[in-house]
Amino acid sequence: MVSWRDLVSVAVGGALGTAARAGLTLALAGVLGPALVPIVNVAGAFAIGILFGIRARMPRSTRAERAQLFFGTGVLGGFTTYSALAVESADLTLLWWGAATVVVGTFAAWLGVLIGRGRRAS
Repeated sequence: MVSWRDLVSVAVGGALGTAARAGLTLALAGVLGPALVPIVNVAGAFAIGILFGIRARMPRSTRAERAQLFFGTGVLGGFTTYSALAVESADLTLLWWGAATVVVGTFAAWLGVLIGRGRRAS
């Protein structure tokens, strides 16, 4: 069961992750242009994978579960922006861009899990 404390933790983490993404957008949108959204999403997927891998090695505890909610669901969930990717992919000429981002993001998450668990990719 999700508590109010957990809900607030996810909301605060999400606000921080969204603010970080917005800051990167303000700082780098002129330099990276439309590549910024896929870069943010792949970096976020990689970080979520690392977090998941580390969490898999840890014993179950309320503290670890709350940290995962705050950092994984909240901060990194707010940092990634698959909704912006979906909007960009709605333009059929950019559909390949969205599909490639999902494939690369999935690979990045898998690699992050391996790293987080302390294993090398084979």
